[in-house]
Order: sequence, then C-alpha cells, then structure tokens
Amino acid sequence: MKRLIRIISTNDPPFTPMTFTRQPVVQRFWYGGLLIGLIGFALGFALWMWQHGTLNIQGDYFFWKHEHARLQIAGFLGSFLLGFALQSGPHVTGGKPPESRYLLWLCHLLWTGVAITFLPAPWSTIGQIMISVTYAGAGLFLLQVTRAGNPRLRLPRGYPLAAGMTLMSLSPWLPLDEPAIALYLLWCGPVTMALVAAQQLIQNVIGGQWLQDRPAIHFISSLILAWGSSALAAFTPVGSWQLSGLFWLTTLMLLLHGTGFIPAAWRLGWKSINVTLSLGFAHAIICALWLILADGHLDVAVHLLGAAFLTTLIIGVTVRVAGFFSAGAVLSDHVTSLLLGGWAIIAWVRAFSPVWPMDEIWTAWISVGGALILGLWGVRTGHRLMQIRTLVPVALGGTKDATNP
Repeated sequence: MKRLIRIISTNDPPFTPMTFTRQPVVQRFWYGGLLIGLIGFALGFALWMWQHGTLNIQGDYFFWKHEHARLQIAGFLGSFLLGFALQSGPHVTGGKPPESRYLLWLCHLLWTGVAITFLPAPWSTIGQIMISVTYAGAGLFLLQVTRAGNPRLRLPRGYPLAAGMTLMSLSPWLPLDEPAIALYLLWCGPVTMALVAAQQLIQNVIGGQWLQDRPAIHFISSLILAWGSSALAAFTPVGSWQLSGLFWLTTLMLLLHGTGFIPAAWRLGWKSINVTLSLGFAHAIICALWLILADGHLDVAVHLLGAAFLTTLIIGVTVRVAGFFSAGAVLSDHVTSLLLGGWAIIAWVRAFSPVWPMDEIWTAWISVGGALILGLWGVRTGHRLMQIRTLVPVALGGTKDATNP
C-alpha cells in the first residue's frame, strides 16, 4: 500500500520560504471561499440528484437553484478571485499595492454581507449592498493600481481585471437562476478576470510571451465585442448567443496565440499548472463552440464555465499559490494533476447531463466522486493556508518570531 502511495504521490522539490514584505491577504479571502464552496457544491450536487429523481425532496427547487448560483458565483468564485486579485493584482498590472489593512476591510465587508443576506428583509438588502460595495471597491482599487502601473499592461491586463471585478457588484441583484443571466455574468466577470490571471501564469510560470502591442489590441477589441454581444444576448431579444460564442472563441484564440501558450506548454511538460491551464482553456473553448453550434441548452454552457473552467483554475492555482505562501506542498504535483483530470470528467458529466440520458444511480456516484476530490483539495488547502500566519513576521500581522526564524 505504501509503495502504491509513493507511485501516485511522487516527492516534489521542497518549497523555499517566502520573504514577506507586506501582510498577505490572499488566505483571508480563500478561507471564506473554501467554506462557501463546501456549502455551494453540496447544494449543487443535491439539486442535481433532486432533478434526476435520485433524491426525493419536497420544496421549491428554483429557490434553491438561485441560492446555489448566488453562493457559487458571488461567494465561491468571487472570493477566490478577490484573494488573487488583491494579493497579486498589483504585480499583474505593474503597480504598487496599498497597505494590506485597507484591503482586509473588503474581506470583512464581503463575509458580513454574505451572512446578512440569509436574514429576512430589510437585512438581506443591506447584505446585498455590502457585497456590491466589496466588488465595486475592489474594482476601483484595481483601476487605481492599473492607472499608476505599467502603461503597456493596462489594455491586456489592468482594465479587463478592474472591469470584471466591478461587474461582480451586480451579482447580488441579478436572477442568477436564469441560465442566460448567469452565463453573461460568468463570461464577463470571473472568466474575464481568469484570462488576465492566465496571462501572468503563462508568462512567468509556463514560459510564454507577454501579450503586448498589436496582439494586445486585437485581444482587447475582441473582448469588448464579446462583452457587448453577451449583454445583448442575455438582456435583449436582438442578441444571439451564437454570435457571443464566436467572439469569445476569437478572444480565447487571440490570447493563446499572443502569449505563445501552446509551444510553451509543450516545452514545460506534464506539470500540474500546465494541466490546469490546458484543461481550463479546453473547457472554455468547448463552451464557446457549444454556444456557436448548439441550439439552446444554456445550462450546459453555464456549468462548462463554472464547474469545469473556473473550478479547474481555482483548484490548480490555489494548490500552487498556497504551497508557495506556506512553504509546503498542498498536494504533490502528480496528485494535483490526477485530481484535475478526475474533476474534468465529473464536471463534463454534470455539464452535459441535460442532453445526455443518465440513470439515477450515476448522479449519486458522480456526486460522491466530486465530493471526495473537492474534500481532499479543500482540507489540504485550508491546512496550508493556516500555516501562512506562522511564517509572517509579527510586525506584518503574523506570529513568526524574528529572533528565532
């Protein structure tokens, strides 16, 4: 048994402890993201089994569907994107970060708002306002950092990152149980921000190119058209998801070509961060193709983006970031790759279940498999996040004794 474990979980090189120059904020947001993700995915699997008759539940299915969408988009996805953007956003856009204590106010505001939204009105409305202020405040912060940062990074990175974050301020007010609305918010909010984060990872980790000059102009032009066509498709009768899918496919292709991702990924080989980005882009491209070629079934596209693309990126990136910040592996690189592959299968089955006939028992087994993968990732990530404070000097809000490193 031990030999099998060693084969599956190969030893990785040891992590070098980071030298912290400011108080880290990433773990504060990711704690909440893990908690809300646990609740949101459990509710999602339950709704899926309820829909297929595996669970015999009495109640308002559409009410819980809306709660699931709200928790996953505004809570789970939003928290991880906030943590990454507020911690690494200044480096991504070439700007200077402010003091961390100001950013932590957004963390407190977000989670107080999320908690209050479960109370009756008017308290729930106050909670919605607090969530909106959190995302709008983060968007304003990212815009200020972008304008003070590297001018050549404003178009391909800074402005899309700030715009996507600001758009998330609408999430508490939109009917996210409607697939068209959820799809619009996912593409123009989390996915847009993920494309910015991917540029940083491709350049600094994968060994790709810096998206700049004419390729950057082509990318941002296509992104603007994708945003506009998605808004028309979601909110007006004159829009077309086929056209929106075409613009998003073009945007993805321009990003991959402009950053030289494919040759860089080929050179890097079978590393978990490479698997993360490769699977993520594959999911997003398939989603865009689905919009172009399929007739309706927007729920498939929603889950290709949320469960497949964005969750894959969150799993892979958090394993890497939490490992470096805590100076210890969350999971071995090999195990992370295996989990990402397993999650891809589960996410695909869930996404295409509305158009693929499926026996009731399979929804239960797939849900159990998904819970095991997310549970292992969540427990290990949470454990490593808690170790960060022990490495941060007391002067920066941690517990590390400077006289006894």
